[in-house]
Amino acid sequence: MENSKVEDELIEVCTSLGKVSGLEFSLLNSDAKTLFRLVLRKDTTLFKYRQQYKSDMVKSTFTRKAEEVLVYKDNLGLQYLAVSLFSEQQPYVVVGGPFLNAHVSKEELLDLLEENGIPMQDQKFLLEAYRTIKILNQEEYQSLAKVMVWSLTKKNLDAKVYYHRSRITDFKKIRPREIEESFTLIDERYRIQNKMMYYVSIGDGESAKKIMSKTVYDFSYRVPGDPLRALKNLYLTFNTILRIAVERAGVPPISIHQLSDNMAIYIERMQSIEMVQEVSDRLIDEYAALVQRMTTVGYSRHIQNAIHYLEAHLEEKIHLQDVADYVHISASHLSRQFRKETGLSMTAFINKRRVDRAKALLSENQESVTAIALSCGFENLNYFSKIFREQTGMTPLNYQKQHKIQE
Repeated sequence: MENSKVEDELIEVCTSLGKVSGLEFSLLNSDAKTLFRLVLRKDTTLFKYRQQYKSDMVKSTFTRKAEEVLVYKDNLGLQYLAVSLFSEQQPYVVVGGPFLNAHVSKEELLDLLEENGIPMQDQKFLLEAYRTIKILNQEEYQSLAKVMVWSLTKKNLDAKVYYHRSRITDFKKIRPREIEESFTLIDERYRIQNKMMYYVSIGDGESAKKIMSKTVYDFSYRVPGDPLRALKNLYLTFNTILRIAVERAGVPPISIHQLSDNMAIYIERMQSIEMVQEVSDRLIDEYAALVQRMTTVGYSRHIQNAIHYLEAHLEEKIHLQDVADYVHISASHLSRQFRKETGLSMTAFINKRRVDRAKALLSENQESVTAIALSCGFENLNYFSKIFREQTGMTPLNYQKQHKIQE
């Protein structure tokens, strides 16, 4: 039988075995070269640190009989089944895996990763990859071994399994790019980051964007094969950095939390890496604008505390006396001092903040105008529409139609 015909038959067997078992099956030649592989896994993180196991399996199986199945465990604790087949022209090896033979705890996995010297920044992705590995107990993988022998030999042979374990590879010698970067470059990144945070903390978005344009981040290697996910992770971190910047400006925590959540949703909706500049600018603009609207730096302690109280209770009915009791001064003194420092009466300030919150909700979700008005503390829809129009120049419904984020 010609090589090509033999290989075609073996590929058909590998495909059938893979579809039935849910494992990836490969066909190797005597040089451990992969002739065929049924790919079921998109994640390649595991393979980055896996020892070169194929040559080991080929050497081990070629010394065995056709009914003997190798159960091979690599340096990461992943197992494979391997069977050799000798045609008239050349020998082949069929390999199925990886799989685990039992549930492995997080602590055991971390010990294994540490034993291999795998860098911390990759351990999280490897832990996630392990959760997707199929688990076969001894009875299950021995049954699969029998099916492999029967399918490949076309004989009713009694399959026998034997075991081989890979040696541990020292991956401490493999240094990720981030570690190999010069300390000078890392120092420069943090200097630029701190300068950007300063500009955002004073509400100067344009200067912050200008300074950020000098940086280039390439963390795509942290999520191998998925640069968009790597970029999203980077901007989720950037979102946290901007939170810290506006917190330094005295922006009320509740407002920071709301914007941070909205921006996290926006980041997850990124559909391509070409949006990188758009996302960076949007994040800086939103946080700088938040500082301009809501910074309490320069206000007295009593007024800062009063603003924090108002932000936390906007959806409720707010009474001047309740706020005064919270900041421990009289209601009349609070009213005068509030207008003096903010330039607004407390009622006008509350309405402005409620409209700001309503604008964000109208842009971000599908709720009705009435539901949004109530969630922002407006008890009367007509009053909400009146105040909203005064501040924006349009009705809430028109604003929602014009500003709704596209899904």
